[in-house]
Amino acid sequence: MQTTPSALSPLAIASWALPGLRYLLAAFFAFMAFKNLAGDEAMAADFQRWGYPGWFRITTAVLQLAGGVALLSTRTTFPGALLLACILLGAAVTHWRFDPASQLASPLVFLALVGVLLVLHRPGR
Repeated sequence: MQTTPSALSPLAIASWALPGLRYLLAAFFAFMAFKNLAGDEAMAADFQRWGYPGWFRITTAVLQLAGGVALLSTRTTFPGALLLACILLGAAVTHWRFDPASQLASPLVFLALVGVLLVLHRPGR
């Protein structure tokens, strides 16, 4: 008697959810990058308040976009997630230094999600 995996087995759920997570994170980082590149006034004001030069906001946006695009392919997910993890660590430190504690939650949640991709797409896995 041959056994087949249950439709709700952890493997089945992961095989469905992982691409979805990659695509949702890619869309999020593309959205944030375009907000920065479009000169969103609130984003520009935040970067200025934090003491970063104007070019740093654009550089951050380009790196966010590159990382988000890299998540679209399983072959480039690990380097893209690594790049985004570095950006998110910088965001977490920035929010920790300059903003109320409640502002720290967002980069930490996204860092955890990107961390899942790093673990599941690590080289040699």
